[in-house]
Amino acid sequence: MPINDRLMAIRLRVRLSSIMGKTVVTKALITTGYETAEPEVLIPRNIAEELELLPKLPSGSEVRNYVLADGTVTKLILIPNAISVWVVESDREVGGVVAHVAISDRADEVLLSDKLLSKLGIVILDIGEGLWCFRDELGKVSRRGI
Repeated sequence: MPINDRLMAIRLRVRLSSIMGKTVVTKALITTGYETAEPEVLIPRNIAEELELLPKLPSGSEVRNYVLADGTVTKLILIPNAISVWVVESDREVGGVVAHVAISDRADEVLLSDKLLSKLGIVILDIGEGLWCFRDELGKVSRRGI
């Protein structure tokens, strides 16, 4: 099947605020496959630059090996506790969750980790149809990803 033929995933509108005082509103992909020990967000280089996390890296930054779903290993820049994340919906904003940032030269969109989704109270209802809700809406509201 061609890449863009009716594939669904869940993407949310998020606001990212960096420790450098910069903010970006963008879309982010959610998946259970991005497993981390702490809340983390993977961002492409261009968003890292908008948030002024690059080219001059904040103190505490390091390069780490990440194992991808296909078993390959890639190196990413990790910046601990560098960002606050909010989910932005038309009727409410949820968040302010502090997260680590992983910067990827190859990524083309923001990706939220499983632990970050949990802290944001995101519940996946039907990933194939792009349906989700906030934990306090379970059984009452079904939202569709953007």
